[in-house]
Amino acid sequence: MSFQDEVAVLAQEGTLGVVWLVGDDLKVYYNYGEWQVDPTIPFNSWKNQTPSVDFGGGLKFTVITMTPERLISTNISGQGNLIVARCPKWAGCVISWSPSNVPKDYAYASTARLAAKVQ
Repeated sequence: MSFQDEVAVLAQEGTLGVVWLVGDDLKVYYNYGEWQVDPTIPFNSWKNQTPSVDFGGGLKFTVITMTPERLISTNISGQGNLIVARCPKWAGCVISWSPSNVPKDYAYASTARLAAKVQ
């Protein structure tokens, strides 16, 4: 199954609502879903190892887990989870948003699976 097909399946089942593919050059190479935020903000939060992802305007995600391979964060107001997963074969990350009813670990596993498909 291709990257795009996998994104469509995850979106259809409600696991992920928004997906971006962001290169280390901060260029957005792929976008799925509608959310008017800058995907380089979570990328930079992960890269700089900051304790939160702050989009401004009161939309902030608290980091739960941060490693060189991932960032898992959640919105305390119940506005979902924001995930960054490093692509192992490409210089960039898959960034996703999942609804709050999706367990963070499952959202991360789904996002990491997408990241592993990028070459």
